[in-house]
Amino acid sequence: MKHLRTIIVSVMLCATTAMYGVSSFIELSVGGGWSTLAYGLSNKTQPNLSMRQTGSYGLNGHIGYGLQFTRMIGVGVGVDIARYGATALMSGEAQWLGVTDSEGELYNHFITVHRWADRQQLWMIEIPVSLYLRFPVGQDTRLYGQIGVKPCIPVIAKAEYSGSLTHRGEYTPWGMTLNDVPNHGFYSCEPESTYALKTQLTVAAFVKLGIEAPVDNNHNIWLYGAIGGTFHFMSAIPMQETATPIGWRNDTSDEANRQAHAFMNDYSSVLATEIVTGKALPIAVGAEIGVRFRIPHARIERCRCDTD
Repeated sequence: MKHLRTIIVSVMLCATTAMYGVSSFIELSVGGGWSTLAYGLSNKTQPNLSMRQTGSYGLNGHIGYGLQFTRMIGVGVGVDIARYGATALMSGEAQWLGVTDSEGELYNHFITVHRWADRQQLWMIEIPVSLYLRFPVGQDTRLYGQIGVKPCIPVIAKAEYSGSLTHRGEYTPWGMTLNDVPNHGFYSCEPESTYALKTQLTVAAFVKLGIEAPVDNNHNIWLYGAIGGTFHFMSAIPMQETATPIGWRNDTSDEANRQAHAFMNDYSSVLATEIVTGKALPIAVGAEIGVRFRIPHARIERCRCDTD
């Protein structure tokens, strides 16, 4: 942040001294692409459970103001609304060995997990502060690069899960397996729910590379397109200090079945369990299109004074 401020202030001072061709602009853009929260998943505690994380679509809307000092250098600030998302997918078998049923008998409990999906989405208000570098490639067309930082404020953070579960119990001393006995906690179900996520402020860096061209004779309206990426330095969703083993104790509203599964945890969020590794760092890459409205400034000439 300190280095970026130094660069911006230096550019502004140099440009103010020259005061040649100064103009400002207002820009509007929309974009989309791919995003993720960049955490990992590990089945170390549930080796028979297959799991992976996938990204989701990303969206971005932007309004900004910029000051163009020369044809090649400018700075800008704006407000963005951005969406990030990710999904944790699980399938296979989870197991709890040597647990006790409601009648005090020891047995092994298994859950067949099929197409379990925990989908997180995060909406942020972002404040981009950027440096523009432009390079003419024709009489009117210009390439441009943009780099900067964004303080980011989460405004919506929620997730939803869905899938199917089948509970069964294996009583090894008796050589018996119990399926479809709901009053003993062995049943099939398809739970689904939505829950809120805790969030915290974060900071991101971003970079763009694009091309722009005027659409009017006075060069006051420019269309542009760009590709780029946003990369957060900090986790937007704080990880719990003590992660808990994954469980599905709350997959039923029947209190007797909840008590039958007293040995496992409730399912509230995959991000609160020990199968998650790393931090939830939002990342997005994609493309955008937009329009810039140039606001010409009066050119200021250096004062020439006669002396004796």
